[in-house]
Amino acid sequence: MEGYLNNKTFVFSDAKVTILHKKVLLNLRTSFGTSHSSTTIRSNSFIQVIVEDKLGLYGIGEIGLPPKKPYCYLADNEDIKDWLNGYFDHLSGLLDYKEKVQTDFSLDEIPQYIHTMIHAIDTCPLNSKEYSKAARNGLEGALLDLAAKIRKLPLNEFIGLKATKPHSAFYTVGITGDEELMQSLEFGLQYTHYIKIKLNKDIKYAEHVLDVIDRECKKIDGYRAKWSVDLNSDFNEPDLCLKLINEVLVKYADKIYMVEQPFPVKVDNWSIWKSVKEACESKGMLLFADESVSTVESIEPIKNIVSGINIKLEKCGGHRAALKCIQKANELGLKVWIGAMVGSSLLTNMGIALTPASVYSDLDGELLVTKESQPCTKGFTWDVKKGIIRLSEDIGVGVSLINEKL
Repeated sequence: MEGYLNNKTFVFSDAKVTILHKKVLLNLRTSFGTSHSSTTIRSNSFIQVIVEDKLGLYGIGEIGLPPKKPYCYLADNEDIKDWLNGYFDHLSGLLDYKEKVQTDFSLDEIPQYIHTMIHAIDTCPLNSKEYSKAARNGLEGALLDLAAKIRKLPLNEFIGLKATKPHSAFYTVGITGDEELMQSLEFGLQYTHYIKIKLNKDIKYAEHVLDVIDRECKKIDGYRAKWSVDLNSDFNEPDLCLKLINEVLVKYADKIYMVEQPFPVKVDNWSIWKSVKEACESKGMLLFADESVSTVESIEPIKNIVSGINIKLEKCGGHRAALKCIQKANELGLKVWIGAMVGSSLLTNMGIALTPASVYSDLDGELLVTKESQPCTKGFTWDVKKGIIRLSEDIGVGVSLINEKL
């Protein structure tokens, strides 16, 4: 079919299943800048699993694909295409697989073809590729959406996370010029007074931006604003980061909940960054890791230099891997934050299923994307201005494709 990067149909004993993969362009309301890139358009991968049986259901998953960055953002649409082609070859030899996949949540009453397809994800030979985690997340997300619909449960309940209290989420203001910064901030404060601020190692830029944001927050939103500061691994040594904390961030310490990922993604000696954690915590701010956390194995080495970790589905490889990261963080006494790449409401709702296990999140990706380029409808809702998000009670991931097929 025209426009598809992948399109393959499999005939199992209990269903006929088609897997579609498409690149979807998402226009951003303003430019979105971090310490390593700035974009106005995102090109994400969407995966749809369509089942031809009496239920006539489909599952969907989205893969957020920021510009590549060594060690953390590793995939683009062509990489997802290549992994899926390898997966298709692998799955073709497993159509008679009869075992049940074991997970931390129940897959009882789920058709065998889903077990087979998840088993094929776990055993795909291309899983050794550095980009595979992002691809696995997209396909697993579509299969879990489908499985939750079969069980007639919201995705969060299907994976064992029942929402018991309101959850607060941050809106992200990227690195940009004053005009777009003000535009973005004014828009975000319509939804939440929790603001995530992208900074880098430029101390003067940080001074200026935080002063502007502080004045505007007071003007627009009174004194309620709570911030987080995201440094996107831009500091090579602790000393400059300590200068930022002790000379700039300290002025706003009463507003800042946490400082995120100042250190490089990979560090030879993590202990040298303990002073940064101590400096943050002494001023009432927490220190979280983001890019340095990919798999459950990556958490233990940084446990003494952070207060918590930011979990993203693309980094760890899907909901099952994310749940293992959450469990490990809990064992180590670390707080959990759920993040998401820039994307549509589908991507955001995939991440929101994990929020009952977190303290906060920045699942604002859909707010960064123009309404006109959204391919999905429905999903979670914002309690406007308060920053509280309410999970969808619809079955599955909670959103539907506007055109039913990618």
